[in-house]
Order: sequence, then C-alpha cells, then structure tokens
Amino acid sequence: MTATFSKRIIVRIVSFSLAAFVLLACAGFAGYRLISRYKNTVEGKYQLALNNLADYTTNIKTTLEKSIYANTTAQQQPTFAKLMSMSEGAKTALSQIPMSSGQANAVQKYFAQVGDYAFYALSKISKNSSLSGDERETLKTLYKYAVELDMSVSDMAAAYADGSVTIGEPITLRGNLGSLEETGQMTLDGGFREMNEGFADYPTMIYDGPFSDHISNRRSVFLKNMPAVSREQAQVIAAAFLKTDKSKLSYEGETKGNLPTYNFTSDSGYITVTKYGGYVDIYRSSETFQSRTLSYDDVLSEAKKRLLEIFREEFTESYYSISDNVCTINFAYSKDSVVYYPDLIKVSVSMQTGEIVGYCATGYLMSHSERETRTPKISVSTAQGSLSPELKVKSSKTALIPTGGYDEVLTYEFTCEAGNETILVYINCETAQEEQLYIVMKSENGVLVM
Repeated sequence: MTATFSKRIIVRIVSFSLAAFVLLACAGFAGYRLISRYKNTVEGKYQLALNNLADYTTNIKTTLEKSIYANTTAQQQPTFAKLMSMSEGAKTALSQIPMSSGQANAVQKYFAQVGDYAFYALSKISKNSSLSGDERETLKTLYKYAVELDMSVSDMAAAYADGSVTIGEPITLRGNLGSLEETGQMTLDGGFREMNEGFADYPTMIYDGPFSDHISNRRSVFLKNMPAVSREQAQVIAAAFLKTDKSKLSYEGETKGNLPTYNFTSDSGYITVTKYGGYVDIYRSSETFQSRTLSYDDVLSEAKKRLLEIFREEFTESYYSISDNVCTINFAYSKDSVVYYPDLIKVSVSMQTGEIVGYCATGYLMSHSERETRTPKISVSTAQGSLSPELKVKSSKTALIPTGGYDEVLTYEFTCEAGNETILVYINCETAQEEQLYIVMKSENGVLVM
C-alpha cells in the first residue's frame, strides 16, 4: 500500500513537473515572440523614418530646382510653400532616426535653412517684390547641396531596405578576435557623419530669417559700450549669481566670438560671464530632481524675483515647459505696455527646491537697447479687421517682434480662440498685414507655440 502510494506520488510529481516545464516553455516562447514582434515594430518605425527622409530629400531637391526657374508669383508661391512643408517633414523624419548625439547637426541645420529661406522668399513675393540675383544664387546653392544629400540619403535607405542590418541597435564591437573594443555607435552614425562632413565648406547664408548665420555673427547691442571686466571680477560675479564662494569655482577658459565670456565650473554646473559689462550669460546646473513640490505659480514668482534682482527691469512671461521636474520659463523685456520679444531671457527653476538651475540671457544681451518710442499708425480695431472671421479675439497687446534678422516690427498681438484651440496673431501696426501666426499648445507640461 505504501509502495503503491509512493509510486502514485512520484507519477504525480513527474506529471506536474512536465506540465510546468511545458507551460514555462510556452510562456518563454510567447515572450520571445512578443519581444521579437516589439523589436520588429520599432525597427519598422526606424525603417519608415529613413524612407520618409529619403522621399523628403528627393522632393526638396526637385522643388529647389523648380524654384530656380519659376519666375511668376503663380508658380513661386506654391513652390516655396511646398519647400516649407518638405523641410519640416525632413526635420521630423531625421529626428526619428536613431543615432549618436551630434552626428547630423549640419544636415538638420540645412533642412531648417531651406524651410526658413522658403518662408523668407514667400513673404517677399507676397508683398509684390521680386527675388534679387543674389537671392536666386542662394537658391542655386541650396539646390547644389540638395543634390549631394539626396544621393547619400537614397543610397543609405536602399542599403538598409532588405532588413539584413538592424537600424535601431548600436555597433558594440570593433576589431579582430584578438583585439575587440566597444564602440557604442549607432548603425547609421557613419553615414550621417559623412553627410555632416559634406557640409564642411557650406557657405554662410545671408538672408532675413531666424536660422540665418549672420544673426549669430552680429555684435551685442546691449554690451557694445560697456567696460571690460577681468577674470577675477567675472569669478566674483559668477559666485554671487550662484550664491557661493568664489573659491568653489574653477576657471575653464574663455569663449571668443561676438559675445566673449569667461567660463567657470562648480560642483553643481557651468556658468559664463560676459567679458564686457560682466553679465551672466548662461548657467546650467547638473543637478537632477526626483519630485515636484512646487506649482508653476511658485516657480514663476521665484524666476521673476531673480530677474528683478539682476536687471531692475520689468519682464513679462510668455511660454514655459516642464521636463524632469524643472520648469523653464521664457521672459521678454517690457516697458510702457509694450513687450519686446527680441529681448528674451530663459530661466529654469527646480519644482522640487525652487532653486534657479538654468539661465540663458543671450537674447537680451544681444538685442536689448533703449529703442525710440514707436507709435502705432493704426488702431487696434483697424488691425483686428485683418483677422480671420474664424477667430474670436480674447485679448490684445502691443508687441515688438523680430523679423528673424536685424529688423524689428511693431505689432498688435491678438490672443484668439478657434474652437478648442488658442491662436496668436501678430498684425503690423503700420500696414495691418499679418506678420506671424502661431498655434498655442497647452498640456500639463507647459504652454508652447508652433
């Protein structure tokens, strides 16, 4: 009886073990299939992004060629409008392709310049002006680089079309069996690095647009007549900004160019001080924050307080974004009920501690000046007549906005509603023409415009 019972137990144990093994094997196989399906889905997205980039690049090349020969408004308007759309699509596709940081900076900048130059050209011809000979030469230059870029991207897309090489995985080993080393490079790094190098002799683009190289080449208006400060004085200024002792800062050299600075590091981050005037230009903290204990209103109050301490001027907040428990707020200089958007300062505040953890005053330091008072030549009601009947005006104010280059234009800023969306429209205070239009994007992580 006991022996029989023992055999029965043994049989059951073996049976249950086999069943458990089969279940685990099935689960493992199902998990493997799930992981494989996920990998295939992600890889498919990367492949689609690469193919889309190839299509956009080809379209940009073709449309740029057409733009060189188009000579009437009827042909030029849709051509430049298409270029704007294609450049945005190319930038989006490029941003979706996995690669190491910085491998495609020049390519991304090229796409941005194509779109912005198209916007500039479209704006010019819409005002019944013709493109000059130099402006047509710029189109030829853009086209020349589009031809090379199109060949490179098309060849890359074709090389990865059969799926034999995975786009989304890094190349981890290099060398022979006796000497292997990890590279940490993404599969497409080499190809895009070569494309970047192809822009090494890319000429300076001079035109009226926010991506124009001559904007970064101009001199600071605000600091031009201010006295120089020594490195020791700059270190004291940086320490005061960080509310620490100067001995805790290490000197890291100078930045030359059109906004020369002394550069320092501390245990918590990086800070630069202008060589003329002694203003903090950039500060970036290396700290990370795990939670949010403060609201947007709390950090806004702290940022405003800090700006008042530094400049003793009025600033108006505009847009903000929240990332990693840090809120970055855009401020513009304000005076006599006019907001001066070229004079921008960004302040980042920890939503955990309320400390200033990021700061960029480059816009203000480059553009700020005591401007002559401008009086609108048309009334708010006249300007409002230029708005689409689809928009319902909620508020308005006067704002000086940059044209993208050296010029500035006085406008009425109308905050409008259209269904569930908020729209910003800028109407020229002299001509009643629409200068800019933005869609406001609101979420729990901020208020941005596009």
